[in-house]
Amino acid sequence: MILTAEEQENIRKAVEEKIPEDFGITGKLWTLGRTRQYVQKQFHKAINERTLSDYMKRRGMSCQRPAKRARKQNPTGI
Repeated sequence: MILTAEEQENIRKAVEEKIPEDFGITGKLWTLGRTRQYVQKQFHKAINERTLSDYMKRRGMSCQRPAKRARKQNPTGI
């Protein structure tokens, strides 16, 4: 799937300035899956995660990986 220069700039701004919840997508961090959902919602285009990852790397961006557990989690208190 080819994204126009305008669409690419739109994605960059969204990832840098907003959170997924601003667009009705669950979560506060931009993962590849959520960025892909954004592209589908905004531009009605399907793009696979590998292509999206390559696109983002070429522009010096990376999606955040959600933590498996909370950073301040107290294992002894569980």
